[in-house]
Amino acid sequence: MNSEMICPVCHFGHIPWDKDTCPQCDSDLICFKLLDALADLPTDSKPDPSDKALNQSVGREGSWSADASRTTKSKISWVGFVLGGILLTLVCLVGYAGHRFLAMESMVEKIESHMVQMTTTFNKNPNRMIKTLKVGTRQMNHLEKRVEKLVGMAKENELRLTRILMKKENMSKISENQDKRESPCFNIYRAKEEDTLWTIARDLYGSGIFYPVLMENNPKLSVYSIGSKDSIRYMCDKTRVAGVYKTIIGYKQNRPFWKYRVRPGDTRKGIIKRYCLNQKNCLVEDKLLEPVLEPGMTIGVFLE
Repeated sequence: MNSEMICPVCHFGHIPWDKDTCPQCDSDLICFKLLDALADLPTDSKPDPSDKALNQSVGREGSWSADASRTTKSKISWVGFVLGGILLTLVCLVGYAGHRFLAMESMVEKIESHMVQMTTTFNKNPNRMIKTLKVGTRQMNHLEKRVEKLVGMAKENELRLTRILMKKENMSKISENQDKRESPCFNIYRAKEEDTLWTIARDLYGSGIFYPVLMENNPKLSVYSIGSKDSIRYMCDKTRVAGVYKTIIGYKQNRPFWKYRVRPGDTRKGIIKRYCLNQKNCLVEDKLLEPVLEPGMTIGVFLE
């Protein structure tokens, strides 16, 4: 029998035979010694029940030792994995901190360079810098006085502004209510060659004075060239005609004019040609009109 043995679990060698455990993996070596002793027994001897039980116990101890060894190795591998993750995290944190530190350092250097430039400029032209600051201070004082003046004017005219705002709000509500009303009903009248707007308004509305209402409801109609080719829209409800007439008619130097709303594609020349016989003094305050008419604008067209 050898005086030394090798651990069957971790294969650590030169273990004295009288050692009961492995110095490296701490495995129980008694079972392995018993197995070696059984191998030296004669093969023709009958098996002893006690030996069988002993072999079973030894086998169980060997399996337990192997399981313990595998568990120890798995624990060691998991610990290594966790330590590696912690180490990697620390390395990333250190790298990020170093990057931020370098960025802060470059920012500080830029600020220092700007401060040096400002100091150099001020040392070269101190009077100019002081003058610039004084001018800026005077401008700020002037603006402050203007703001105070505007605040005072607003306080003095607070009641007037409130009334104007209330009036504007009421007007917007009235316009909204008007928009919400039911759209008026219209019929179509086929014009004749001998018809005029005056005669059509007289026949349909009871008075020729209401012919601007026909113009309002037929903006594309050429007033002085009506013929059988024209189809004219007129209101079904004659009781509403007078109200519409008051809304669309104004007066300038005792001359009535129609409040025409500019439509897309309208030009000053086209409006005059469509609604006026006398091309001079056709539009109200023609000299004050904008050179280009915008859709939605309201202009006055004198009625002949």
